[in-house]
Amino acid sequence: MTERPRNPEERMVGWIASHQAALHRYILSLLPDRSLADDVLQETNLVLWRKAADYDPERPFLAWAFGIARHQVMAARRDAGRDRHVFNDQLVELLADEHSTDDHASPVQEALESCLRQLPGQQRELILARYEPGASVQDLAKTRSKSPGALSVLLLRIRKALEDCIERKLGTSALS
Repeated sequence: MTERPRNPEERMVGWIASHQAALHRYILSLLPDRSLADDVLQETNLVLWRKAADYDPERPFLAWAFGIARHQVMAARRDAGRDRHVFNDQLVELLADEHSTDDHASPVQEALESCLRQLPGQQRELILARYEPGASVQDLAKTRSKSPGALSVLLLRIRKALEDCIERKLGTSALS
């Protein structure tokens, strides 16, 4: 007995369902708050369903879905704009561009993202701020009323904590 061809709605539901993990990882890489990322994933699913007729099946589904997810992340960020722990637009764009070509994050990338989420808010904010384009230890030290040396030591400790966390998650000395 052969299976009858599925209709477009069934195919769309299948694509959305089979790519939930990748979409969730992508959104989590752009938002520091798991709860907000979960909400954005649900909004993304709704938009994917609403725009199903716009999808060109000749193109990769995940790339199309990532584009919609990126817009939903930006909308959520605008809504949460008063929260001082929100990533800036440049960092979100950089992270989004980095992930938009990958179907799956590497195990090291997944471990890093998980470890970043486990850092206390101020440490996560500081390490992410350090890697924003144009950021310098001197500028960060000035805005945080610390000496550049003290801030460098703090950044070193945060990096070491991230390295230890990643190694625990991977069960190896993968970063050495």
